[in-house]
Amino acid sequence: MIHIAIVDDDDTDAANTTSLISRYYESDRSAYHITRFTDGDTFLDTYRAGFDALFLDIEMPGIDGLETAHRLREIDDHVVLVFTTKMAQYAAIGYDVDAVGYLVKPIDYFGFALKMRKVEDLVAKRQGVTIPLTVGTGTQFLSSHDVRYIEVLGHEVIYHTDTTAYKVWSSLKDAAALLEPVHFAAVSRYCLVNLEWVKAVTGDTVVVDGQTLPVSRSKRKPLMQALAAYYGG
Repeated sequence: MIHIAIVDDDDTDAANTTSLISRYYESDRSAYHITRFTDGDTFLDTYRAGFDALFLDIEMPGIDGLETAHRLREIDDHVVLVFTTKMAQYAAIGYDVDAVGYLVKPIDYFGFALKMRKVEDLVAKRQGVTIPLTVGTGTQFLSSHDVRYIEVLGHEVIYHTDTTAYKVWSSLKDAAALLEPVHFAAVSRYCLVNLEWVKAVTGDTVVVDGQTLPVSRSKRKPLMQALAAYYGG
């Protein structure tokens, strides 16, 4: 099931977006769930990081959609964002908040369906898997989305997130098997990187969320092919 938020102060426009989603999923309510908000303040004040996709109106009273998007990205860089607007001049906006584009109202079904396919593809890539890690005497459940890269030192595998490095007794092969459904790629015999967090590849290094890691010669071409497939869909 895909969890969708609609933020729109206009009841008619919000109802139209809801209708388009219902049509896209052929009225199969088990495939989607929609939560509607009438303004950006309420959306942000009650925000929970459980939405997969967001259709965000730009022209709203109070804080507009652009400001709402900027504040949202401070707390969630995961949700897939699509702007909706009655003004086509907003076509170039959204890149700095990682929006996948915009839809001009009144939204036609053909344009919506094309955008929705892209949304679904990105949601599938970002959902990831849950990794159970044996840490001490307990089990730590880690989302693959939060893992920036994984390295092996001796018989220990280290899962690096933005704040913590989790060490477990394992092998890189076992780690790769856990992550098989999601998008990780080897940059050496000793390191896997999460393609979602790769910011640049320069020469024999890769930048993963601010961390520069070495890339072995034999892994550079497969890494570039994996990145092309990931971003190209």
